[in-house]
Amino acid sequence: MKKIISVLVIAMMMMAMLSGCSSNTATPAPADQAAAPSEEATTPAESADETAALPAADVAEQGYDFYDGAMTYADAIAKLGPIPKPDKPLQLGYVCKAFENEFWRMQKEGAEDIIADLQNQGYDIKIDVRAAQGETDEQGQLAVFNDMINKDYDGILVSAISPGNLVPGAEEANKKGIEMVISMDAFMPQVESTVGAWHYQAGQLAAQYINDAIGGEGQVAIIQGLPKAAPAITRTEGFKKWFEENNPNVEVVAIQNADWDRMKAKDVTDIWLKQYPELKGIYANNDTMAMGALEAARAADKIGQLIIVGTDGTSEAKTSIANGELTATIDSFPYYMAQISTEMLIRKLEGQDVPKVIYSPQVVVDKENVNADPLEIMNSVGWNGMQFEN
Repeated sequence: MKKIISVLVIAMMMMAMLSGCSSNTATPAPADQAAAPSEEATTPAESADETAALPAADVAEQGYDFYDGAMTYADAIAKLGPIPKPDKPLQLGYVCKAFENEFWRMQKEGAEDIIADLQNQGYDIKIDVRAAQGETDEQGQLAVFNDMINKDYDGILVSAISPGNLVPGAEEANKKGIEMVISMDAFMPQVESTVGAWHYQAGQLAAQYINDAIGGEGQVAIIQGLPKAAPAITRTEGFKKWFEENNPNVEVVAIQNADWDRMKAKDVTDIWLKQYPELKGIYANNDTMAMGALEAARAADKIGQLIIVGTDGTSEAKTSIANGELTATIDSFPYYMAQISTEMLIRKLEGQDVPKVIYSPQVVVDKENVNADPLEIMNSVGWNGMQFEN
């Protein structure tokens, strides 16, 4: 079965390149398949010799979602143990995406808050978190990155707008010996370690949840993000594969791109509700599209009848869940993801052998746990803050 998944996902990623967000669910062990943690196209082509020499060449070859050396956060800290105490001041940077997007504002807050906490504990660690002017400002983001490199920051977190726009900076940082960790987007083989959501698992979590919610039989559909985006491809594949491997009584009757767009998702759902009057569930690759599907369900008087599950755990989605409208979201907790990324960067600076891929915890959030303290949820899946040696 792993070979079958491998062939399917590699084929999908090849098409994407050419055309150019702990559980009980059954998720596959990472296998030889291709996908990358970015809502952009895959890494620009390089020569075989150049790729082989890059710090994360093996991750690029296998794919972030299927890398055989990947670890969950809980497994990574069990392997690494406590964090060695820094014996000198550290200046960190974080080159983030645009703060117009709530996800990245939460990442910013998470990174800044964990450093503030460490300062309160007496550690001389600072962080400079900056971003581009917008999510298309690739050159502006590179300028921010270059500034941090020129200032010889000890370590830098990166969340690139695209797989290629920060490559010149990453190459220069490697020459200068500046440690880097990718936080969520976008994968670059020039950076050795990546922390982010396991996109394949997100699709699997959504499938199992919808399966249970509809009683294990009926019709479901998938609203996909950009067709060339690795998270869209991989989340969709994880969702489909769960039913293929666990319950063929549920039929995926439609998959349609809505390009991460709310109104496009509404229009798609409007059509489906007429075309498939027995449709029981929809999985959207992000919460923005899930909210668009919800608008269509509201117009058709199907709130509460149509199961709609999104991805990301945005505040709008959680408010809607609390109000009894949206069914659920796969929450990857970006605030804590940034803290885990910061932890891994500090571990690298203190000489620990950090895994090349660390999957940050994600869980299904529905009406049962939407009002729970997010920290309690994170504690239940392995996050207990940064633990230093005594």
